[in-house]
Amino acid sequence: MKIIDKTPLLDEKGNLGFVQRVQGMLQFGFNWPNELQAQNAIVKFFERQLEKGYTLIRNMPLGESGIMVLIILLGPTGIYVIEVSSLKGRYEAKGDTWNVEAGDQYKPAPINLIQRTTRMARALQAYIERQGVKIPVTIEPVIIAGDPGLHIESVRPAIKVMMIDGIKAFVSGLANGKPVLRADLVLDYVERILNPRMKQEPIAPMPELEPEPEAPAAWEQNWHAEPAQFQQQPEPEVSRTRAIFGASAEAKPFNPNDLDFALAEDDATLQTAPPTRRESNPARAIQRNKPKQKLILGMTQLQLAIVAALGVAFICVVAGLIYMVTTF
Repeated sequence: MKIIDKTPLLDEKGNLGFVQRVQGMLQFGFNWPNELQAQNAIVKFFERQLEKGYTLIRNMPLGESGIMVLIILLGPTGIYVIEVSSLKGRYEAKGDTWNVEAGDQYKPAPINLIQRTTRMARALQAYIERQGVKIPVTIEPVIIAGDPGLHIESVRPAIKVMMIDGIKAFVSGLANGKPVLRADLVLDYVERILNPRMKQEPIAPMPELEPEPEAPAAWEQNWHAEPAQFQQQPEPEVSRTRAIFGASAEAKPFNPNDLDFALAEDDATLQTAPPTRRESNPARAIQRNKPKQKLILGMTQLQLAIVAALGVAFICVVAGLIYMVTTF
């Protein structure tokens, strides 16, 4: 299986340094390192069980739409968007709701993983099909418990939900399942995800040129000639062929950002998606045109100040421990 890792802030060996870890927590949430660790375990299991023909893409941003898909798995049996959860505790997956245990009952969780994963699958399908291709299958959303401490009670969930002990059966079904996609289609979809292409419009056929009429004889020209002052000069007609080629020459060059889009349903829910950064107020979209803040070591001034404060606090704690050990 081929693995393509698009996770930001990783070094050449695929590890997170201290500064990158703090920066990722500030940008994607304080649970982001734990989510990456849960992903690593699932990805390694897939790599051992699935053979050639499958491609796994990690943490893939869809253009500048603000949507980052955690795991995309493409192969002969279909295309899957996989959410690996690092949560702990007891949860309930019922229909399209995601509930957390509260005493002797369940209540809606702050983040609905079922709806979020479903929207990610729709976003990926729209992202590919807006490039002018039609996927013969529906991209399937899947939730996998990445921590043994997460217990999920499934009550006819809207999507596939499994605990960590159900991964083996899922991967076995992928390895032995009936193929629904040809190998060339899988490679084409992978390429379109990594390097999107503009939809190609059909080329208009060349117009047929009518033969010019033969010039009349000289005696006919003299016979039917009229005084020059009564003759009207015909207006020159623009050649259709020249107009077609002129229009193609003025066509805009390909810009991958033209493929960006926003989901129409419940943008507030998508705002909770990891690495997703969307404005809750449409009026704030104007701020995108402002120049970006100057980055220092890959961080903004606010992030750098927070890192410096954490460093000072760490030094104070270490100095206090050393003082206590040497004093007592």
